[in-house]
Amino acid sequence: MKQDITQACADLLYTEARRLDQRDWDGWLDLYLPEASFWIPMWDTEYELTTDPQSQLSLMWYGDRTGLEDRVFRIRTGMSSASVPLPRTVHQISNILTEPQGDGDIMVYSNCQTMSYRHKTIDNFYCHYEHRLRPVAGTLKIIAKKIIVANDLIRDVMDFYRV
Repeated sequence: MKQDITQACADLLYTEARRLDQRDWDGWLDLYLPEASFWIPMWDTEYELTTDPQSQLSLMWYGDRTGLEDRVFRIRTGMSSASVPLPRTVHQISNILTEPQGDGDIMVYSNCQTMSYRHKTIDNFYCHYEHRLRPVAGTLKIIAKKIIVANDLIRDVMDFYRV
């Protein structure tokens, strides 16, 4: 049973990575529930992250999916000059662990390395992912995603598709 849950969660994470790399924005957004939060906390000190996106600085924070929808709109319309040209990305997901929660949700912990190519330059981000997934109508959807960027020296642009 645990193996089936872990495989279903891994499939969702791999699907999310593929949709980002293919710039399938609608398919990517469809993985998120409307109330889904998306958070990239900042490092407060060398070893401690900020803990409250409402009162502390974050690299990115959206309390629901509308923030992600706005980012996609800006990319599509060219209103995000920082995203022109869009980098080519490759997300590699590993070390997937699942923890079923008492409310039916599943916490999924994983690692990600994202390589991107833009302006003849290669960049890498190394991240720890925390997805909270919820079973909905026979499938899994993302209700929350937290990305801890281990190498947070941001030389160029950081956006949802680069981590």
